[in-house]
Amino acid sequence: MKVGFIGGGNLGSSLVRGLLKSGTLKAKDIIVSDLDESKLKNLNKLGVKTTTDNRKLVNDCDVVFIAVKPNIVESALKEVNDVSHDKIFISAAAGISTKFIEARTKARVVRTMPNTCGAVGEMASCFSLGKRATPKDAKLVERLLGGIGTTFRVDEKMMEAVTGLSGSGPAYFYVFIRAMQQAGVGLGLSNEIALKLAAQTAKGAGEMVLKTGGVDDLIKQVYTQKGTTIAGIDVLEDRKVADAIKEAVKAATKRAKELYR
Repeated sequence: MKVGFIGGGNLGSSLVRGLLKSGTLKAKDIIVSDLDESKLKNLNKLGVKTTTDNRKLVNDCDVVFIAVKPNIVESALKEVNDVSHDKIFISAAAGISTKFIEARTKARVVRTMPNTCGAVGEMASCFSLGKRATPKDAKLVERLLGGIGTTFRVDEKMMEAVTGLSGSGPAYFYVFIRAMQQAGVGLGLSNEIALKLAAQTAKGAGEMVLKTGGVDDLIKQVYTQKGTTIAGIDVLEDRKVADAIKEAVKAATKRAKELYR
């Protein structure tokens, strides 16, 4: 099976790196197309084939990830329409519906919302099937996306919420980690130690949640009355940090809905 990626930017390259690192795909089975030669040079170092010709890529591949920005999708689809028959198109473009792609190609279409954490095999994603996609296609997508993280099949109407939550989500955590790092440095720790402590704490907290299936009890386990953690939690609650996070997810979701086609 040959898998192609139209788009070798941050998202496309993160998917490629994750699929290679996990062993889900081999380099000889991946082709990436992009007009930016510098992006292709970086991907060449991974051993994958590259091209600037989208039509050739689609013609040579069984499965094609659409990993370009939403405003570029339509022109890319027009370019490859005549070679799209019997292909599976997996779109990772925010706001682009399966219906939009089906109307412009002959492919079986799957819509997904991954995130860039796929590069380290820790991606959170969801996917939904278009009208022409089959149960066999769903199993293939689960294998590909599940090989580099966690994936769930959802109704397409939920994909904008997924975009706001986990698609944009890594950036929210980066902001939180950066703030913790800066606080540590302000208290005398080195940049490197403060960053690694903050990042490892975030990683460990995520693992704890995944293994236990909840957060309320975990929060209670960390703090005791009149202890250090409750003092920090009080500040977060006073500054309404939880409300700000909810509003951030809603804002990103709203923007995804504005992009919807």
